[in-house]
Amino acid sequence: MCVYDTISAPIRYVDSLEKKQHILLFYEDQEYARIIEFRFIKNGLDSQENCIYVTDEDSGQVVLKFLSYGIPLHYFQSGKLQVIQIRNMFTDKNEITSRSKKDAEMILGQLIPPFRIVGRIVPNVSTINGMSVELEFERKTHDCFEESRGSIMCTYDLSKIEKTQRKKWMEDLRQNHHATIYATKFGEGGVFCSC
Repeated sequence: MCVYDTISAPIRYVDSLEKKQHILLFYEDQEYARIIEFRFIKNGLDSQENCIYVTDEDSGQVVLKFLSYGIPLHYFQSGKLQVIQIRNMFTDKNEITSRSKKDAEMILGQLIPPFRIVGRIVPNVSTINGMSVELEFERKTHDCFEESRGSIMCTYDLSKIEKTQRKKWMEDLRQNHHATIYATKFGEGGVFCSC
């Protein structure tokens, strides 16, 4: 187990990636998390990887944020970087699962290896049903990750994880990723990984 625990740890870790990884990003500061996510994507683009950013935010607004971060427009025009907006407003577990499967199939259908993905398949993890469906997707992804030909960063705003079982959810998520990045306040955080 290696631990990056200095102030620059999240960015240093993202910059040091040489092999495919299934990464968990817990954050409190959304703008700090976005810098980490965008750096992960930028490094992928620099390595000629195809990148997908999955979000429940307006995709046009996210593209503008990428542009202001310094990601050139030609990556969007060439399809090397795609922003995919997903909406899953269901509350029933079966409906969430069904919609999430369709979204995952659509995203994976557009994927050309080698790749990097940032995001999460269930936008709303503030409910027990949403979080349990997301965790099941995380387990399946991690179980078959060796077959994957790219890296994935799964992002979680700590304030939005279902509260009654948050500690258990977080532990289950950690067990189903190669590395966990904690991005607390801007410029602070730590990384815990299996090396």
